[in-house]
Amino acid sequence: MFKPKVLLKVALAIFFFLILVLQFFSFPGKFRFEAEQHPDTANLRWPLTFLFIGIFGAVEILIVTVWKVITNLGVKEKTQNTINWVKASIAALWFIWTVIALLLAWLLPQADDPGFPFLMIVIEIAVSIIGLLFMVYRDHLSMKVIQDKETTLRNNDE
Repeated sequence: MFKPKVLLKVALAIFFFLILVLQFFSFPGKFRFEAEQHPDTANLRWPLTFLFIGIFGAVEILIVTVWKVITNLGVKEKTQNTINWVKASIAALWFIWTVIALLLAWLLPQADDPGFPFLMIVIEIAVSIIGLLFMVYRDHLSMKVIQDKETTLRNNDE
C-alpha cells in the first residue's frame, strides 16, 4: 500500500511547514502579546524571539538532514554523503540539547512548580537519546565505509 519512506517524507514535510508557522507567526506574536501585557518583561521579547528562531532553525536542519538520510538509505555510493548528513543532524541536536540544558540551569533554581522543569528534563532526555541514536548510526556508516574500502582493495589485489 504505502511505503514507510513515503509516509515519513510526508510527515516530515507537514512537520516542516508547522515549524515554519511557529517560527514566523506564532512565537513572535506570543512574545509581542506578552510584552504588551507585561511591560516589565518586555526586554525579553527580542532575545526570546531570536532564541526560538535558532531552536526552530535547528529543528528545520534536523528535518532536512533526516529527509536526505532517508533518501540515501540503501544507496551504496552515497554512504559518505549520508555520513555528512548524519553529522549535520548531530550538530543540530547538540545545539538544541545545549539550549535546553542552559534553560534548565536557569529555570530549576527559581521554579516553584515542578511540572514545567520535569517536562523540560523529559524533552532533554529525548533529545539525548535521539542524538545518541544518530551517533550510533554515524559510527555504523563509518564502519561500513571502511569495510567497503577493504573489500574493494581485496578485490583489486585478486
